[in-house]
Amino acid sequence: MAGRPRKFDLDEALDSAMEAFWDTGYEATSMADLMAATGMHKGSLYQSFGDKHSLYKAALSKYLLGMRNVKNELLKQASTPMEAIRLVSHGLVDIADGDSEIPKGCMALNSVVELAPRDPEVQAILAEHFSLMRQSMVKALSRAQEMGELSKNRSPELIASLLMTFMSGLGTNLKGPLKMAEAHQLLDAQLEALF
Repeated sequence: MAGRPRKFDLDEALDSAMEAFWDTGYEATSMADLMAATGMHKGSLYQSFGDKHSLYKAALSKYLLGMRNVKNELLKQASTPMEAIRLVSHGLVDIADGDSEIPKGCMALNSVVELAPRDPEVQAILAEHFSLMRQSMVKALSRAQEMGELSKNRSPELIASLLMTFMSGLGTNLKGPLKMAEAHQLLDAQLEALF
């Protein structure tokens, strides 16, 4: 008599795959790594998620949605638009830490560097994400200017672009020698310079 097939929580499996890809990147993560991370056999992975590239896109999309959810929760906590910008900026830097001895950086930025230049599908997923994040930041900066919290010397669009570019550098450097405490200090200095 054959045993019952194992049941998998696909959301948990996707989380595990996301962690595996985040740890080592797309190219360095093998199907064997994904099987070990998720506890699923190769056939079950293919049946549930498609090929490795499809699984990566699903994992990346989940990571990006998580970033936007963190941003939205932090926005709810802020009493002013400028506090919102500070909370969100620091919160997004915290996500790049990954709570690991091996710095993982930001999965979104890792994907920008590793895949986006040659993978139009990943590039499109990232472009939509960064556009949504930028729109949210521009909206908060515009409100800050309307409320007199922020000078109107620079456009909200320019400030948002400068801040996102700076944060991309921080997120990338967190994968290397930059420590989290230093990243927060640099972010505070950049926010002071911009505002």
